[in-house]
This record gives sequence, structure tokens and C-alpha cells, in this order.
Amino acid sequence: MKTSPPRTNKIRGEAAVATRGEPAKRRRMAPQDRERLIVEEATRYFAEHGLGGGTTELARRIGITQPLLYRYFPTKQALIERVYENLFPSGLAPAWEELIDDTTVPLRNRLSGFYKDYANSVLTYEHVRLFLFSGLSKFDYNTRYYSELSQRIFMRIARALRHEVTATTGLTFPPDIGPEEMELVQSLHGTIYHVGFRRWVYTPPLRADIDRLIERKVDWFLGGAIGALEAMAEAGREIRPDRG
Repeated sequence: MKTSPPRTNKIRGEAAVATRGEPAKRRRMAPQDRERLIVEEATRYFAEHGLGGGTTELARRIGITQPLLYRYFPTKQALIERVYENLFPSGLAPAWEELIDDTTVPLRNRLSGFYKDYANSVLTYEHVRLFLFSGLSKFDYNTRYYSELSQRIFMRIARALRHEVTATTGLTFPPDIGPEEMELVQSLHGTIYHVGFRRWVYTPPLRADIDRLIERKVDWFLGGAIGALEAMAEAGREIRPDRG
């Protein structure tokens, strides 16, 4: 049984959102408002039914004709691209980057603060399910999404971990972040992402306090990650000691 968030009958712009099985009543709307409505409803529709869902049914749910839908998005692929573009809140990324880089704040607090915000603003019903459907299709959204996360977030977390080890052990690092270090960081991200899967995909759904759960996961991660980096140093693989 799939878990779905409650639906509402709020008015978006000048059009009523269609409920299941009932086509919305078509109204005159400004083009930018109708385009926004199409993207919003397409996001929910593909999250519910997967990327194989048809545009005929989507248009019926929105309360427009299929030809009108294609006036805004000439192909289904173009519409799907637009849906996925909206899933990563790029406007929040600079604030996240600044938080992770702020060495005046304890690393635990930085990671907990980032992932709490990330879970609440990104790991929505639509995002989690569309991410899963993308991974099961030929659509390369997951690859592009992880590439952006790697450059903007994962690399920063890896550098923050290095800084933590250097501060406590005096060890220094080679210039490049190694693959094992990136695997460590992605293991934390995967743990947090799994919270989203448990919340929006699995049955029964997750009912724990999300913020408290994230704090615990960050604690568990740091307890193992710092030790893992030190072990790499002792083995002489990823880290080399400063010999003066």
C-alpha cells in the first residue's frame, strides 16, 4: 500500500486543483499561472504514477485539453525535465554551503542543521518518489542531481571532516579528496535519504521525530567516520602525516 500525503482543495491561481477522478473546471488563467499549475500537478501526478503516466490523464486532471498542455510543453520529456528542475531548491544551496563551511560552529551542529533543513525542504513526497522512479528509468536525473550534490555539498562535508581530524590529530591530507572519503560522506547522505524512503514509500510509514532521528544518525556517523579517517592515515592510504 502506497503512502500519500493528504490532498487539499485549495485554489491555486485561478484554477481549482482537480481531485482524483474529477476533472478540474477549466478557467481563464494568465499563461504563467497556467504553466505553474501544469508543473505542480505534473509533479504530483508523476510522483503518484511514475514516469510512465500519460499526458492525456494528466491534462484531464488539470482540467485542460492535451493540445493545450503541449502548447506549454511540446513533449512529455520536456515536461518531465521541468518537473525535475524544480526538485532541488538551488536557492537554498548557498546558505547550506555557508553553514557547512563555518568552522566556528561544531561539526555535529553543522551537519545536523543542514540535514534537518534538507529533510524538511527537499525530502518531500514528490521528491523522494520521483527520485526513485528516475533511478528505475532511463532518465538521468539521479546522475545530474548527485553530481550537483557532490560538488556543492559532499566535497564540503569531506573537507569539514578533514579539518576535524587535523584539529585533533595533527594529520594533514593530500590535495584531492579521495574516493574512500567521498564514500564516507555519501554513506551519511544515504542514511538521511533512507528516512525519506521510510516516510513516503515504505509501509508502515515512518512516524518518528525526524529532527531527533537525524541528530542521532549524525552522531553515529561522526563516531565512525572520524575513526575511519584516522585508520586510513595509519594505513597510509588516503592521508599522509605531516613530517615537518
